[in-house]
Formats: sequence, structure tokens, C-alpha cells
Amino acid sequence: MNFDLLIFCPFMSTMYERMLQLPIFQGLGYEQLTEIIEKIPFSFHRYAAGETIHMAGELCDCVLFVLNGIVQQETPTFGGRINIVQEFSGPHTLSFYYLFGAETRSISTLKAVDRVGIMQVEKTHFLKMLQKNSVMLVNVMNMLSTHAQKQHVAMEFTGQNDPTLRLASWLLAFTDRKALHTTIVTSCEAWQSLLRVNESSFWRCVSVLEGRGCIESSGNGILKMTDRYALRRYVGEKTLPKW
Repeated sequence: MNFDLLIFCPFMSTMYERMLQLPIFQGLGYEQLTEIIEKIPFSFHRYAAGETIHMAGELCDCVLFVLNGIVQQETPTFGGRINIVQEFSGPHTLSFYYLFGAETRSISTLKAVDRVGIMQVEKTHFLKMLQKNSVMLVNVMNMLSTHAQKQHVAMEFTGQNDPTLRLASWLLAFTDRKALHTTIVTSCEAWQSLLRVNESSFWRCVSVLEGRGCIESSGNGILKMTDRYALRRYVGEKTLPKW
């Protein structure tokens, strides 16, 4: 048994339960998980509130799992003009989508909001796990496919004449449903450019989504998501075929 694991958490059953809640390990049993832990060198780290876990631009050569605590992830998009700030509570997987592909440096900065426990596994060992366990391999393939499909769906709405639908679709595609809190930090001008609308049209879009309880606005282009399911309902109503 990994000695570091015993030091990190004296209650092994609690540790196992948290690990089994991670999407990558879902479907495994205690015996399978024990076998993986005995053979794969995981490392464990603690971070105090405010400490940086991973900086944007750093090489993504390992997978990070949040076992406990809350982590803030800040991700720039739209040429750096829009920042997506999200908070995640453990158990949660981080830095996963930059392990493979042409770009292997994460664009996100990760910071601890409170006391955070991180489990880490290097890319080479992560690949060994997938090679030896078909359940984990299917889980990873499902995660990658879902991630790719989500943003593809959003792109289908970029040509829509309804700018409110474009805004709602963008918010769903570029944020994570598992986030505790999501705030889009940008300017009114950036939204206008992204949605291809003037200022008054943008604020009408915001007013519609605020009226549905989906978001809150600070009045300067910063949007806070308040009800993701209400946002999904809105998009569904707008895109369902009318018989």
C-alpha cells in the first residue's frame, strides 16, 4: 500500500469513497482501486488558501485530482478578452484535457480557495492505468467525447439570428456543469464583439436571461451564472422543433 496515502488521510474508507466518485474511477470496485493504488505511484499535496496549484502556460504532464477543498480555475478565452472564473469542490479532476493533442500547456490558472488536498499522477503512469483497465479507458473516452461535443454544439448556434440564444449557448458550452460558482469577467464591449450585437441589444439579452433566473449582471459586462438548469431549459425551449 502507498505509504503516502496513509499519511495523507488516516481514514482509508473515506479516501476510497472520494476517489470512486471521480469520473475516471467510476464503475470500479474497492478491490480494483486497491490494486491500482498499490501499483501506481500517486503523490499527494496540500495547499493553503490563496496558494497557486498550477499556473497558465505550465506544461501539463500530470493529472490532478481534487480530493477535498475548493479550487478556483481561471481560464482566458476569446483572445484573453474574456476570463471564465469557476470554483470546484472535491472530488474533481483537473488539468485533464491538456494531456494530449498539439497544445500540452494548460491555459488555466488553478488556486486554492481554502485548504485543498490534491492527488497527482504523472502522464506516463496515467496511461499505464488506462492500458490495464478497460473501465477507466471507457470513462476517459467518454469524458473526451463529451468535452468535444459540448463546444461543437455551441458552434452550431453562432449563426443563429437570436443573440440571446447565442449568449446562452456560449455560457453552457464554455463553463462546467460541476462548478460551484461561475463568473464571466469581461467588458460589455467584448460581449458585443463576441455576439455581434450593439450595446442595447446585448443588455436586452442579459435582461432576458436575468428574467429567467439564469444569470446576474454587475452592470459592466461581468456575468454570474445563478441557475445552469434554467439556462439549459431556455436553450431547449428555443431549439426544440415547433410542431
